[in-house]
Amino acid sequence: MIIHRTTSSPGWWLSGAVLLALAWWGKPLVLSDQFENHFYGLFYYSILAGMALFWALPSEQRFANGIFERRTMLLGLITLRTLSAPASAFSEIRLEQDPNLFRKDTIWLMVCSQKADDEQSGQVERFAFANWPATARNLATAQATAAALSQASGLPVITAETRAE
Repeated sequence: MIIHRTTSSPGWWLSGAVLLALAWWGKPLVLSDQFENHFYGLFYYSILAGMALFWALPSEQRFANGIFERRTMLLGLITLRTLSAPASAFSEIRLEQDPNLFRKDTIWLMVCSQKADDEQSGQVERFAFANWPATARNLATAQATAAALSQASGLPVITAETRAE
C-alpha cells in the first residue's frame, strides 16, 4: 500500500497552529464593549471559521489492491468521502512541474489515462496523487514515489523528457 497524506506535512500542522494563534489574537474584538468591535469580531471569526473548515478536511491519496483512492478526512482521522478508480482505468504515471510566480514551482505526481474517444482532442483523465514544492530533495521523493507506484500498479512512468522523445 502506497499512501500520501496531507497531515504528514509540517505545513499542515503549522497552519493549524497559526489558526489557533489568530483565534487568540482576535479575542479583544469579541470581549470589547463597543458595538463596532463586535461587528468586526463577527466578520473576523466567520472568516477564521471558513479557513479552519478547509484546514480540518485534509485529503489522503493511496494505492492498494489495484485501486487508486482519495479520501477526504476530518482532521486526518475520520473518513468523510472516498473517491476511487481501478488502476486499469489509467495508462501512465506522470511527473509534471507547474510553474508558480511567487514561490517555488510545484511537482505533481499524476496518474493519467488517455480516453479512447478523446484522443483527437487530447483530453486526459487525471488523478492527482501527490504534490511537493520543487526542490532537489522533493524531486527525488517524487521520483521514488512514482517508481513505487509504477511497480505496484504496472503503469509506466512518463516524464517531460520521455514525452519530448
